[in-house]
Amino acid sequence: MVENYIIMCGGDYGWEKPRQLSVVNGEVLVERTIKLLKECGVKNISISTNNHEFDYLGVPILNHENNYKVEGSKVISGGWYNAFYPTDEPTCYIFGDVYFSPKAIKTIVETDTDDIELFGSKKPFAKNYMKTHEEPFALKVANQKHLRKAIEKTRELDKQNKFWRRPLVWELFTVIKNAPLQTKRDCYTTDYVGISDYTCDIDRKYDIIRLETILGGNMVKLECTYEFTLKRFNELFNITRKNADKKADGLLYVGDTFECSQELADYLLGNNQSKIVVAKVLEVIPEVQIISQSPVDELKKGIEKSTKTITTATYKSKRTKKSKK
Repeated sequence: MVENYIIMCGGDYGWEKPRQLSVVNGEVLVERTIKLLKECGVKNISISTNNHEFDYLGVPILNHENNYKVEGSKVISGGWYNAFYPTDEPTCYIFGDVYFSPKAIKTIVETDTDDIELFGSKKPFAKNYMKTHEEPFALKVANQKHLRKAIEKTRELDKQNKFWRRPLVWELFTVIKNAPLQTKRDCYTTDYVGISDYTCDIDRKYDIIRLETILGGNMVKLECTYEFTLKRFNELFNITRKNADKKADGLLYVGDTFECSQELADYLLGNNQSKIVVAKVLEVIPEVQIISQSPVDELKKGIEKSTKTITTATYKSKRTKKSKK
């Protein structure tokens, strides 16, 4: 049985402070993970990091030099396989930049393995999952010798440019399972334990806004009925273009679909100063239930309403024709 849990908080992602210390819905990511692990009865919790900002957490700090560095979306040094703190003890490595649901942590803790198991989001996604692709959340390792051999093999394959990108946890898990290598994103040749809810990692600061919007209440899926520009474009999620060739930040076209908060949906449906309707409702996505195992820890809901405005673009002529009817 794996009783040792290490929350991985190393590397350099170009943020002002480690992104694992980001605040989402009033909670620091790593603090929330520690709390949820303790609620599941986990006692041996530690942090692996190369940063002293985690010293306040009240759990053992494993100083782990990790030269993994990202600028923008590009890995410029190190490999993700360097992120695993070396130990001979059976260990579950929890990724520190993930906002976990209580159910997700419970699944990770209660799943047994005699070798190595990966946990992550898996298609078909839950309606309240905020990304369009799979994300890894944890790696449970009962066989550390197997992990070390896989890391060495991954490192060698990386030097030989055998991967389609710099290897991440998906590529490492492919090597662990001795499966054919990936050729592109989401082209996985191994199975893993799927977690289907709002659990997701934070890659960019924008993801915090997206996740807080989802956690704050009902999300609405809309379809554009006119072309328009939107200053609040970064509050739209899961945008699907009707025409793949038409794509511009801030601009939406007729037939494009997206998700947004109920408040912003109301605005686009005519609850604005100009009373202009630019979209129609396709679906109301149920509110996320985010009650912790302890009722006292129920997370507060709601997000601050923005006062930013919408500006119309090329649909004016269409609206004029409609008004003459």
